[in-house]
Amino acid sequence: MNRLLIQVLLLLLLATTGVASAAEPGADHTADPAVPAVAGSPAIAIPADFNALPATQQQQLRRFEARWPELSSEQRQRVLQGLDRWNQMSPEQRARAKDKFQRWQQLTPEQRQQLREAHKRWQQLSPEQRQQMRERMQRFRELSPEQRQQLRQRFESQRKRRTN
Repeated sequence: MNRLLIQVLLLLLLATTGVASAAEPGADHTADPAVPAVAGSPAIAIPADFNALPATQQQQLRRFEARWPELSSEQRQRVLQGLDRWNQMSPEQRARAKDKFQRWQQLTPEQRQQLREAHKRWQQLSPEQRQQMRERMQRFRELSPEQRQQLRQRFESQRKRRTN
C-alpha cells in the first residue's frame, strides 16, 4: 500500500507537469513538422476514414486503424491531440512517458481506479492547494529513506485508525 501511495502522489504530480501519455507509447517517433497540430483546434474536422489522415499520422496511429471508424469524433480528436503532444516531446519526455505507461499497465484494475479517483480529487483542488501539495512532495523527497519510511508508517497507522 505504501508504494501505491507514492505512485499516486507521483502520478498526481506528473499529471500537473504537462507530461502526457503518448498515443503510441511503444513507438519511437520523431517530431514531424508535416503532422498538423490538432491541440486546441476543435473546429478541425477529424476524418472518420483512417485513410483520409495524412500518411505520417497513419503510420504513427496504425494501431488505431481497425477501430478508427468506431471512435467518436471526440475520441478521434483526443487521439490526434495525444499524437500532437507526443510529437512535441523531447526524447527524455518520451522515455518518461513510456515508463509511466508501462507502470500503468502493470497496475491492477483496483489500483488504476484508485489513481483515477485520486486524479479526480487533484483536479478539484485550487491552484493554491496544488502548489501546497507540490511543495509538500518536494519536502518529502528531501527526507532520508528512514524518515520517509517513518512517515509512511505513521500515515498508515492513522489511516487504519480512521477506517476502524
